Amino acid sequence: MPYSRQLRGFLVAGKWTAATVLLGLPWMVVAVSTKCLPQYIYQGTFPGRVVYPLHDPAFQPCGDFPRSAFHAEMGLPLSCTCGRRTLTVQDDQPDAYTYQPLPDGTIRILTLLGGNPDEPLTGVLELAAVDNAGAHEPLSYVWGDDTLTHKIRLPAAELRITASLYHALRRLRLQKGPRRVWADQICINQGDEVERSQQVQFMNQIYQGASRVQVWLGLDEQHLAEEAFGFVRRLAGLLADKRRPIFESASTDELAEEPTWKPLQNLIDHPWFQRGWIVQEIGTRRPATLTWGKAEMEWDELHDVCERLTEYHHLRVKFKVTTAEIKYLYRRFVEPEEASRHDNRFSFLYELHRARHLKVTDDRDRVFAMLGHYSIRAGRNSELKALRADYSSSVEEVYTDVAARALIGDGESLITLGAVQHARLPSAAAETRQGLPSWVPDWRIHHGHIMSEPTSPHRACGPKKPNLSIDCDSKVLEIRGIKIDRIVACSDLLEKGAFHGRRKAAEGEDMVQAAVQVLWTDICGKTNGFAIGDEYAGGGGSNFFAYTQTLSNGCVTIYWRDHALEDYHGAALQEKWLAHAAAYLTTVVDEAAISTELRLLADQGGGDAQKWVRAATGASSERKFARTTKGYYVLGPGVIEEGDVVCVLFGGKMPFCLRSCTSGSQQRYLLVGECYMHGFMNGEAVDMLERGEVQEEVFKII
Repeated sequence: MPYSRQLRGFLVAGKWTAATVLLGLPWMVVAVSTKCLPQYIYQGTFPGRVVYPLHDPAFQPCGDFPRSAFHAEMGLPLSCTCGRRTLTVQDDQPDAYTYQPLPDGTIRILTLLGGNPDEPLTGVLELAAVDNAGAHEPLSYVWGDDTLTHKIRLPAAELRITASLYHALRRLRLQKGPRRVWADQICINQGDEVERSQQVQFMNQIYQGASRVQVWLGLDEQHLAEEAFGFVRRLAGLLADKRRPIFESASTDELAEEPTWKPLQNLIDHPWFQRGWIVQEIGTRRPATLTWGKAEMEWDELHDVCERLTEYHHLRVKFKVTTAEIKYLYRRFVEPEEASRHDNRFSFLYELHRARHLKVTDDRDRVFAMLGHYSIRAGRNSELKALRADYSSSVEEVYTDVAARALIGDGESLITLGAVQHARLPSAAAETRQGLPSWVPDWRIHHGHIMSEPTSPHRACGPKKPNLSIDCDSKVLEIRGIKIDRIVACSDLLEKGAFHGRRKAAEGEDMVQAAVQVLWTDICGKTNGFAIGDEYAGGGGSNFFAYTQTLSNGCVTIYWRDHALEDYHGAALQEKWLAHAAAYLTTVVDEAAISTELRLLADQGGGDAQKWVRAATGASSERKFARTTKGYYVLGPGVIEEGDVVCVLFGGKMPFCLRSCTSGSQQRYLLVGECYMHGFMNGEAVDMLERGEVQEEVFKII
C-alpha cells in the first residue's frame, strides 16, 4: 500500500486507529502490527532507519523485533514474525515546512534528534506553554549571512536555515538521544510580522527559564579558540595569585608582551559580543556555555577574568585589552538586590542608551530586544509597561512612541531628553527637521554617556517636576522651564584624548599648548594665566574651579568612586576636586602660567592628576566647551552653536540647549541636547524664579 507524505493511522483489527504516522524521507519503511505498534504518535525519522515515538521512551516492539534492530535499509520492506501488514511509504520530495498559527501564550521548541556527524539534521517542532516550557537550551548566535543555504528535516517537511544556525545545531546535536533547544530562526515564523511581534515579548522568559544557554561563536576557521580559551584560564590562575609581580608592574613576567594578550582580544572582538539581542540572552542568572569550533568555555570563567582585570588599568591600557563590554553584558537583565551604582539600570531609557553601541540588523530591535528588561516591570511608568513590539511600525514610529511614553509616564525626570544625541542638527534658520522630532532619541546614534543618568547628584530643576504635553498629530512637545542665557562662543569638538597631555609639535616648532590652556584662552578669554582668585560670573566662586568643574561634569565620576556617602555640594569635596585639577594643570602647562597658590595646592593638597583627567575625558569626549553672554561656562552637545539658548526645563537634572526655529509669529525650538552649566546645577534657576529675576516660559519643541 504506497502512501505519500503522510499516513493517518494504521490498520488494527480491521479499523484505522487514532494514531498518526508522520514521515519525512525519500523512502521510508514502517512495520505495522497490533503487537509491535500500538496507538502511538510517531514523530521524527532519520534517513535509512525508523525512530521510536519521542514522547514514550518506554515503548518496546515485540520480543522478536528488539529495539536495537528496529532499523531498515533505505527502500526495503521491514516486518517482524508477528506482523500482519507491511506498509511501504514513498516520499520523493519533502514539502517546505509550513508554520501554523501559535495559540496565545505558547512557543515552539525544537527537539533536535540525535545522529552521527555525517547524517542530516532532523528534529521535531512542538508547542509548549511559555511559562511551563520544560527543560530547554536556548541558542545565542550571530545570524551572519541570512541566505537560507541549509536545511533541517522535520516530520513530512524540511525547513531552510542559514549556514550559521546549521553549523550550530550540528555542533550541539547529541550522537544518541534528543536535545530540546530554542532557536529564533526556527522557532519563530520569521515571515510573519504579527507572530514575530508576539514572540519577542516572550524572549526574556525563554532565556530566564533555560536549563542552560548555549552560545555559538562559529566554526573557528582561523583556529583561534583553543589559544583564546587557554589564555583566559591561564590568566585566571595568575589573577588569583596577587603575589605575581605582573600585577604591580606590567614590565615583568612572561605576560608582559603585547602579542601574548592577543588571544584574549581576539575573543572579545568576536562579532557575537556586539550583537544587540545577546544582552537579554546572556544577561540572566542561567549558566551559559561558549562554544567556538571544538572548544568550550563557561561564560562565568570569561566574565570573572574580565572583572578582575578591572583592578589593573595599566595592564588593559598597555596591552590594549577592552573588557568593559564583557562586564556590561554580565547579568544585565538581573535586578540588583540592593541599592548600588547599578541603580541606573532601573531606568529603561538609560538601558536603551547604554545598548546603543550594539549592532542589529533591524533598528527597531534596539527597542524590542530590551522589552524584557526588569526596568519596565519594576518601574513606575505605566505607559512603558504597555509597550509592545510591533514590526508593522517604522523605526521612526517605534522611537517616537517610546519617547512619548517615557516622557508622559515619568513624573520625576527628563532622562528621555537627556538621551537625545544628534549627529547633526539644522541651523537656526531651518524651520523643519526631517525624520524624528528633535526631542526623540535616535538610538542608532551614539556619542557618549548620559549626564542626566538617574544616579547623578545634579538637580538643575531643584524641586520642580516635569510639566509637559505632547500633541499626538504634530508631535510638538510643550514643556515649561526657565531661559537662562545664550551661547556666545564655543570650541571645536573635544576629542577623547584632549586632556591626555600636550600634542607633539612638528619638528622645529614650539610645543603645542595643551587643550586645557587653549580653551582657557580662546573660549574663557583669560590671557593672564591660571589663578584661583579670579571670580566666576555672578559671584559664583573661583573662575578656575568653575572652569575645571565644567569640563569634568562636576567631577561626578570621582564623587561616585571615592565619596558617594558624602555631601556632593560640601566644601570639603570641592577642595579635593580643586586639588585634583591643580595637580593636572602642573603636568601640562608651563609653570610660569600657573599662580603660586595653585602650584602650592597641587603640591600639598593631595591632588591626583589622573583622577581629574579620567573625569574630564569621560565627560567632555565628543562634546564642546562654551561660554554664554553673561560669562557662564557650558559643556554642551557636539552640535551646539553660537546663538543657542541655555534653559532649565522643569524636571531636568541638567540644563538643556535649545535652538530657535521661529516661523512667522510662532516661536519653535529644536532640542540640541543636555548640558552642564556651572552655577545652575542645584536649583539656582528656580531660586531666581522665586525672586522674580527670571520668568517661567513654555517651550514648544519640534
